[in-house]
Amino acid sequence: MKKFAIIGLGSRGQMFAKLLEKEKDVILTAVAEPVYASRQLAFTRFGVPLSRCYEDADEFFAQGKICDAVFICTQDAQHCQMTLRALETGYDVCLEKPAAASVGECLLIRDTAKRLGRKVMLTHVLRYAPFYRCIKKLITDGSLGEIADIDQTENVAYWHFALSYVRGPWRDMKESTPTIVAKCCHDLDILRWLMDKRCESVSSYGSRFYFNERHAPDGSATHCVDCEPGTRELCPYDAYKVYPERMENCVVGGTARLKGKNIFDILREKKEIISRCVFYCGNDSIDNQVVNMRFEDGSTGHLTMTAFSQDCHRTIAVHGTKGEAYGDVEEAVLHVNRYGGTRETIDVNKFFNEDGVDLSGGHGGGDYYLLKDFIDYITVDSPSVTRTTIEDSLESHIIGFKAEESRLCGGKSIKIIDWEAKNE
Repeated sequence: MKKFAIIGLGSRGQMFAKLLEKEKDVILTAVAEPVYASRQLAFTRFGVPLSRCYEDADEFFAQGKICDAVFICTQDAQHCQMTLRALETGYDVCLEKPAAASVGECLLIRDTAKRLGRKVMLTHVLRYAPFYRCIKKLITDGSLGEIADIDQTENVAYWHFALSYVRGPWRDMKESTPTIVAKCCHDLDILRWLMDKRCESVSSYGSRFYFNERHAPDGSATHCVDCEPGTRELCPYDAYKVYPERMENCVVGGTARLKGKNIFDILREKKEIISRCVFYCGNDSIDNQVVNMRFEDGSTGHLTMTAFSQDCHRTIAVHGTKGEAYGDVEEAVLHVNRYGGTRETIDVNKFFNEDGVDLSGGHGGGDYYLLKDFIDYITVDSPSVTRTTIEDSLESHIIGFKAEESRLCGGKSIKIIDWEAKNE
């Protein structure tokens, strides 16, 4: 029986708790979470003894090693510190992405895990989703020929970006990580994984294009409650519309302490960031960004991250010398054209669903398969083409941080391979 603990019982921590419930020979034995309501949930919903529902990580680590592995699902800025403490205590770690707030911290985690002989796996869940596993198979079996270019877009959704990156915990990059790392490090990982080549250089452009004071409409105020009625009626970001409709997203977006309170009282009191107009939040998060990657053989990859879409979804187009594949992850369908030959439409959930699980949520089944792989990793350590250890994850994180460096330098091309060679 493998025993697990979760540090940070927000949306991701709760997702892992729910998945652990369904697995045999594993048990959730402890949580560390500052929000009282979430600790109560650990006890009432997941059966964690109250004596093992710790208010903070200090209290948890003071117990010594009380289980086999921990899931670290805290805010980004805490990832490195929590992981190092877990490793020093003797735990293997499943670490939420991004790994850390800087390349230096990523390297410190890698070196500490190597020194202590412990395992650290990153939650790059997209690799595990049947959609991307199907693309990987098409590439590795040669169906598409040599891959010349891959183009991926992450459509964050207007409401999700406002909740998490304008009014939420990722609004301040100094307190978190660059937006392209916080939101898209696993998109960069997917590009690198599908290409299976070293990234030679990266360039990037992006800006805080829309969520700033110059875009505030006439009749707006610093808080939604004070906006003119006509202005609020036309505004898709009006907190009075967004939060009652999507309260669960509000709760999991770093405001769990508000759970159970009347949302309208919170907005009228004007004490919480969620009550502010999105154009007066003072955020520095980037709402649109492109990343261009050149690989060692001259092939290319492109990532677009945009806040401006109706729904959360990813699209991808893979261009090979013998064929192309494209699709939308949420639709779970791949369209494959073989040049001069056949056209095929693949239902990826039928193509890759060996366990017959519900793939409608959790990154298209990625969360489920990732958990299974982590359990395997710390028990029998079977070979895995999808697993991302801290070593495997380094390059995609470096690409993300260097992309941000490029953005700040006006799109300057930044060498990746030369930098990596100095830090291996």
